[in-house]
Amino acid sequence: MEELMRVEGLRKRFGRLEVLKDVSFTVDRGDVIAIIGPSGAGKSTILRCLIDLEKADGGTILVEGEALVRDGTYAPAQKARQITAKMGMVFQSFNLFPHLSVRRNLTMPLVMVKKVPQQQADQRARELLEKVGLGDKLEAMPSTLSGGQKQRVAIARALMLSPDILLFDEPTSALDPQLTAEVLGVMRQLAADHVTMVVVTHEMSFAREAANKVLFVCDGGIAEAAAPQQLFLHPRDPRVAAFLGAAAGKN
Repeated sequence: MEELMRVEGLRKRFGRLEVLKDVSFTVDRGDVIAIIGPSGAGKSTILRCLIDLEKADGGTILVEGEALVRDGTYAPAQKARQITAKMGMVFQSFNLFPHLSVRRNLTMPLVMVKKVPQQQADQRARELLEKVGLGDKLEAMPSTLSGGQKQRVAIARALMLSPDILLFDEPTSALDPQLTAEVLGVMRQLAADHVTMVVVTHEMSFAREAANKVLFVCDGGIAEAAAPQQLFLHPRDPRVAAFLGAAAGKN
């Protein structure tokens, strides 16, 4: 397997609170990694460190062999931007520009960052909207879309720059069950297409069915990392068993 990312000894604190103490894992091409665990465990902080939205206090993050941060020392700003450009992120709250049409939300990164001609960017936007089931929403404004449609547009936008790794931060937490199913359907199709994804999620069914690796984050580290069938059916760590039992009780 081709290794796309290596994380070693990642640490992050906010003031006196040490959120991440020692987080290590690898991401291979085609992996779908689900990160699960209790609220406040640092799951979203891991993602934000990976894409440089938060600065780690220690550890190493390698992306395709290049160091975003090595032993706590960051790459120069321009190099860091080149490294993080290999990733795309889908946020919990969509983060669409409300004053721009769907087309312009999608094409702006290609046109402004990659200097792609507008016509070519428009064609890619059409293709990706078809892929996420929103081919008729090219000129729609975000305010006219449901939450599920907004999140599918956000996924299409993250795909516009053809990232090697897609990061998802609780992409369905703001959605009702029907809209959640829409978004998870798109994500399952991406998994079937072998798109490399790291997904922070509370949707245990997605983690069981779509992921090939599950990381359980607790107490500042990864308490257990295993294939879904192992982690869900035969967890080794009692904290995992307790969490899964509580999660099952909520469904």
